[in-house]
Amino acid sequence: MSRLRTLAVGDVRRDAGLSLAELLVAMMVFGIIVAVVTTTFISLTKATAQARGVDANTRVASNVMNEVSRVVRAARTIPTPGGTEATSFSLATTESLTLTTAVNGADSLTTVPRKVTFGVAADRSLVEMTVVGTPLKTDFWQFVSTPTKRTLGGSVVAPASSDAPLFTYYDFTGAVLTPDSGGALSATQLPAIAAVQVSVTIDRTATASSQAVTLQTTVSLSNLVGGATT
Repeated sequence: MSRLRTLAVGDVRRDAGLSLAELLVAMMVFGIIVAVVTTTFISLTKATAQARGVDANTRVASNVMNEVSRVVRAARTIPTPGGTEATSFSLATTESLTLTTAVNGADSLTTVPRKVTFGVAADRSLVEMTVVGTPLKTDFWQFVSTPTKRTLGGSVVAPASSDAPLFTYYDFTGAVLTPDSGGALSATQLPAIAAVQVSVTIDRTATASSQAVTLQTTVSLSNLVGGATT
């Protein structure tokens, strides 16, 4: 009988379950595990989004830089019927430029002069406008056809006052050509352009975030040795 009573007491103790202290400890451990897992998941999600954003902006910035560099590097002067050379650049500001270039386009396997304009649109996207030259006389060209428009993608972040602008221009001595208060070079400065520094910052919006990507390069204009005569 005594043994049966002992077994019965043992069964009652086993059926009693967890004590309050044990339950609190278990809940605390479970809470810590959940907090660690949640924090890790959130961190990984943010890191993945950050990496994807930086990667996307890097690809856009690279495409922009490659296209601008390709076109600007092939800048050329244009002969005029009067026997002089028309300057390659007809517009040069801190956020836009227009020049004649000898770069080949997708529509031609031959070198046909083109007048190309790069400019920042109202939504801060970089737009490329191209006018293919048409023969005027032998070795002379005019640019009167309908321009084609191409948006290079992304949002060009407006630079701070301490940052380099989108376009900076240098003369044949390596000195910076200082624009006027409106950010444009004068007509007398345009023939002196020998190199263009391109500094582009790309982000999803016009305001730089932690995902913004900045690329900078200086393009020398080897075709413009000595500049234009007009």
